[in-house]
Order: sequence, then C-alpha cells, then structure tokens
Amino acid sequence: MNEILTVDEMAQYLKVSRSTIWRWCNQGKISAFKIGRGWRLHRSELEKIMGRRVEEKENPNHNGQY
Repeated sequence: MNEILTVDEMAQYLKVSRSTIWRWCNQGKISAFKIGRGWRLHRSELEKIMGRRVEEKENPNHNGQY
C-alpha cells in the first residue's frame, strides 16, 4: 500500500516550503487529497518529483518544467 504523507512531511523531505508544495498541487504537478481538515499526498507523488529532479540533472537541456 502507498504511504500517505502530510504537506509538512513532503515539504520537509524535499527541503522546500509548504507554499511550494501547495503551488505544485494547484499547478497539477502533484495531486493531494483531503482527509478531515488536513491535506495528504501519496508517497508516490514524492517519488515522481524525485525522478523528475534526477532527469533534470542527467539532461541539462531539459526546460525545468514539471
């Protein structure tokens, strides 16, 4: 089963602000869902982001878009 993370956990792991996570959600770069009063993200979303960052480092001609 896919682990579920909070917005704070995702932000801490990626060393970005909560605002960045929210912006990525609003832009459709990652998906989030609401449980009770809080928002959650699947760990697979984190893995997608990490994969994109690796691709960007391996392909310097990449346009930097997620």
